[in-house]
Amino acid sequence: MKKFLLQLLIPLAMVLLAAGFYIYNYVTFVHTPSALTDKEKRMVDTLFATTKAQCVGRYVFEVPASFENTLTDSAQINEVSISSKRLYRPAFEQRIRRREQELQNGHTVRKVDQPFLKQVYRVSENAVIFDRNKNESVPGFGRILEGHLYVDGVAFILTQNITDYSDQKFAKEREFWLRKEVGRLAWMANDKPQKIAELQDLMSRLSGRKDDEIPTQPGACISEGFIRDGSALAKEDITFVYPHNPVFSFTVWSNNALKESTNMLERSGEIQSYLNQINARTLRKGKTQIAGFDSSEWLATAPSETSPDDASAQLLFTAIANEKTAEFKNPNLDLTLNNHAMPPPTYNNAELVEIWDRITHSFRLRNNAF
Repeated sequence: MKKFLLQLLIPLAMVLLAAGFYIYNYVTFVHTPSALTDKEKRMVDTLFATTKAQCVGRYVFEVPASFENTLTDSAQINEVSISSKRLYRPAFEQRIRRREQELQNGHTVRKVDQPFLKQVYRVSENAVIFDRNKNESVPGFGRILEGHLYVDGVAFILTQNITDYSDQKFAKEREFWLRKEVGRLAWMANDKPQKIAELQDLMSRLSGRKDDEIPTQPGACISEGFIRDGSALAKEDITFVYPHNPVFSFTVWSNNALKESTNMLERSGEIQSYLNQINARTLRKGKTQIAGFDSSEWLATAPSETSPDDASAQLLFTAIANEKTAEFKNPNLDLTLNNHAMPPPTYNNAELVEIWDRITHSFRLRNNAF
């Protein structure tokens, strides 16, 4: 009888242990912050005493006036990467002269890949495109179009990869690249004409704008700029970062081509397992609405390497909209609040959640965005 009981209890104990492991790793225990005290509300009100509108991609939102986007080189339209910087015209002209001289003096490891600067297209007095090698070691048939544009006091740099086997010195490489088993079409051996046209078209639709200027035409906002919509629907990947030093950094990422098979809440198991490993605590988790779209939200804090005894030293706030349904008129929107490489925040958890809510709840699609 004892032997029978042991045979019965041992598997039962193993099941219970497994169930305990599952609960520990996949069940989220929520530590909801208390309501704001009057003093805490005044702290947040002070931060938001003056706000300004911001435009990222097709979205508009409000941030404290002290917030400034510092990520000026993280916009990609289709295959074109764009960076921007506000400059005086003489500084732009000097930049172009120096850059052209630098490319003309460019060195290549193989003599066959010379010259480094293949061609210069002077589109207008405000725009130039350099056809150049990628670097000193990449063969000369895989290159970069580097466009420089000056408009409305802003200098833009646009870059795009091209493939060009048209030079006879690359005949063998072209033959190999177009071998039948790969299935490439002949025009693919030189996509430069197509991409030059695409780049010029994009440059013609690009304008500069002030930080808090909200455009009224269909198109997408990038750092210091605005891209009017063209004849085709573009893939847009745009990121802004607002550091509030030395407290935290707020990041906005809009992408209309990234579509996931699951949303963040449907990945709770793997996320919770990671949070357990870093001893994180969840302050809030669940479905929410951002810019009128169904969204997932997960707000957590954790100790950091420099403050292992402070459960709120590391901020891990995330919300994602349109994760499974992203398309041109429903861009994926990924928001984060973190303090990576920063000291523990000077705001407490209740204040941080309130700051988060005031910013994220202000998001909406820009009027006439499409």
